[in-house]
Amino acid sequence: MTRTMAEDLPPDIATGPGAADVLVSVIVPVHGGAGDLDQCLTAIHRSDWATLEVIVIDDASPASDVAAVIERHGVRHRRIERRSGPAAARNAGAELARGEILFFTDADVVLHTDAIAKAVSALQSDPELSAVIGSYDDTPAHPSLLSRYRNLFHHWNHQVGREQASTFWSGCGAIRRTVFAEAGGFNADYREPSVEDIELGYRIRQTGHRIRLHKAMLATHLKRWRFGDMIRTDIFRRGVPWTALLLQHRSAPPDLNLNRRARVATVAAALFPIACILAIWQGGATALLPTLILLAAAAISGLANSFDTAAGAPMKRGNALVSASVWIGVGAALAALIWTTSLWALVPLGLIVVVVTTQRAFYRLLADRGGPGFAFAAIPLQLLFFISCAVSVPLGWLSWLGQRQAGRKH
Repeated sequence: MTRTMAEDLPPDIATGPGAADVLVSVIVPVHGGAGDLDQCLTAIHRSDWATLEVIVIDDASPASDVAAVIERHGVRHRRIERRSGPAAARNAGAELARGEILFFTDADVVLHTDAIAKAVSALQSDPELSAVIGSYDDTPAHPSLLSRYRNLFHHWNHQVGREQASTFWSGCGAIRRTVFAEAGGFNADYREPSVEDIELGYRIRQTGHRIRLHKAMLATHLKRWRFGDMIRTDIFRRGVPWTALLLQHRSAPPDLNLNRRARVATVAAALFPIACILAIWQGGATALLPTLILLAAAAISGLANSFDTAAGAPMKRGNALVSASVWIGVGAALAALIWTTSLWALVPLGLIVVVVTTQRAFYRLLADRGGPGFAFAAIPLQLLFFISCAVSVPLGWLSWLGQRQAGRKH
């Protein structure tokens, strides 16, 4: 950074030794969650990239503690009085931005100190690159099994994704301001967290721009997942709108959750409920017993993981219970399979094996981060995820048809 630029910058733009000539506007939408926002802003201020401004858009947060956090950190901000959704909030932040690079992150995300610098470096080293996105790291903050599983699943999907990305990601993503303006920003019709960043990425690529997935550009996710929220997100906030979006953008490459292995797992999961019904119909209720025992043992393994005190660091009691549940569960399922003598019992079990096999690299990650019991406990969660994906396909198709009909009327 030249000394002249440092002197000309407004006082609320951070500068320091080693700052370069590129001003980065970091935009953070928030709706509640003052504690997470505090950690998010603290991490941004610790960034290796010194020339930046931070803009927080308060999307009608119900409590005053969010305003207090914003005031304490001394960042630029604007409050939207009526909740409009993160897409509209990010657009409002972009309107205030003065940087030539817009860096988007979420209020429950803690950027690694070098994340912004990596984004700038990627864009500076390749003038034809329009945007760069990063990845969650493999150390999610919340210790619950469900939160670790979900956040690690997101991390893994990005780590095995194509470097030439087809989507944008607003959790940890940077885009040239001119490209963002040319695209018209995020689609504010998305009134809640959904696929608004994916949709922006599709539009950017359609106009010939390139997006890079930078797998070393990392951030920690603070989100605590709850079971009901997970189902609603997988079906109604992600699966259905993403399916409708894919029907609009049929040339989108099969990346991230859309790769071949994920599609095979989705088909297997879609067939699983049918296989369970057939097993009972053709082989009697006992034909489903091996599957039920296996899934119940995995659930018990999950309960054992609830003794964890930190992500990826199970307590000794948890280790003992988990190890026992894995071996007892698998052994009991095999014993039940022999006892039933019905070949139909193999069908639902076989479909579970297909789902696990297609995702075996992810299960290796889970085993590495939390032990074999953690990976075993994720089996019913993965099965449920892909069942949700399967349910989303016809619902998304109907949503797309409805959008087409509405478009014709206008």
